[in-house]
Amino acid sequence: MESVAELHKHIDELSSAIDVQLEVLKSLEKRRSDARRALNSRLDPVARLPLELSTEIFMLCTPDFPRTVFAEEPLKFLHVCHFWREIAVSCPSLWTGMHINEARPMDPEFYEACSNWLERASPLPLSISLHASVDVPLGVLLNRFAGRIARLELYIPDDSCLYGAQWEVPFPSLQTMEIFFSCKEAGEDSVMSDDSDFDVDNFYDSCIDLLLGAPSLVECIFNSIQYAPDLERDREVHTSLRHLWLGRPSVYSYQSWNSANILLYLKLPALETLHLSDLDISPGDFVSFFSESGCAASLQALYMKISNNDEWHFSSDLLSLCFRPFAALKTLEFFHGIEHDFMLFIEVLGSAQDFLPNLNHFFLHGYFGKPSHWKALLDMMLSRGSARNGSLQSVKVISRNIPNGMDPDAGVLLLRIRELVKEGMSIYVGTLHTNLI
Repeated sequence: MESVAELHKHIDELSSAIDVQLEVLKSLEKRRSDARRALNSRLDPVARLPLELSTEIFMLCTPDFPRTVFAEEPLKFLHVCHFWREIAVSCPSLWTGMHINEARPMDPEFYEACSNWLERASPLPLSISLHASVDVPLGVLLNRFAGRIARLELYIPDDSCLYGAQWEVPFPSLQTMEIFFSCKEAGEDSVMSDDSDFDVDNFYDSCIDLLLGAPSLVECIFNSIQYAPDLERDREVHTSLRHLWLGRPSVYSYQSWNSANILLYLKLPALETLHLSDLDISPGDFVSFFSESGCAASLQALYMKISNNDEWHFSSDLLSLCFRPFAALKTLEFFHGIEHDFMLFIEVLGSAQDFLPNLNHFFLHGYFGKPSHWKALLDMMLSRGSARNGSLQSVKVISRNIPNGMDPDAGVLLLRIRELVKEGMSIYVGTLHTNLI
């Protein structure tokens, strides 16, 4: 019988032999893996393609922006084989767009995945879409990559989610930004009640700070942000912003509502396009914005909805004050349902060639119920469409119902308008689905 000491020695010898065999097994498994990889490289058609073509195929298999973190593409390319992983990691374009639809507070794995994702895109510009609260770790992540973010979408559920992030650095490369307050439904009827906890003044403050912190910003979109009654700050200048959307348009109106109040705090000398989904500022403030910005004479396109604001009942003086400075305006789109106002505007536009002299495209959305409305409109098109300077190229009028008492095939005016169409002018007058011209 073996002694205790001999048994211990025997066990140690067996353990050593097992360790040796495990190392041999590990080596064999590695050699088998290498052989499989080599076989895959021989059989995989992607492996036989030039790298540029392989990466292009990967790009075609990946959805356009936004790309959700932890989604199948492009992450699944990392786990097919070593060769595919090398292709994916070496293709920065796969990682330039990132969409986060659910923040995971204090989740190290989540933020490490976000950081690795954005690192792979270096040195290309980044597009980031956040449908979540911007908590502190996510704010730190945005600050870390702020220098490369060219497009930023923030869908914010409450006011604290934006200014709570505490942006510490500017966004020097940011060119397009959208901020959407997603807590409420889009539209005028969904304005938050007065007893809401939403701090609109702080939210506006943060929006303006973020805008001013992006000196290269070209396009900015604000969605579903209400009037800020008590915000106290001076008007500040942004020199590169060319396109400002305060709400988004739809066929008859704006599919999302946004206050024009932010214009009281900005000077935008480079502005070319302005969308106003709710003109809730006074004509004086409207004129003051363009006067202090110095952009009235260079504005190219203006889209505006006028409703529920008694200060905006049109008169000849009001039209002259607010619209005559737009000497270079090429596109004007109105959402307006008040008969007196749109009739007066059409009459002035038709009778005064120096009123919006370079207007090329005129769109009007409203309610029309009288043949006289159409007569004034057709007279205006004849006047401006046949003028030598600043002639209209297109007119589109959308009404919810076809006016009673008008035969679309009768009348000298209609015949003359159809002659303009033959001459190359684009004219659409009617309902959404029926053109009377």
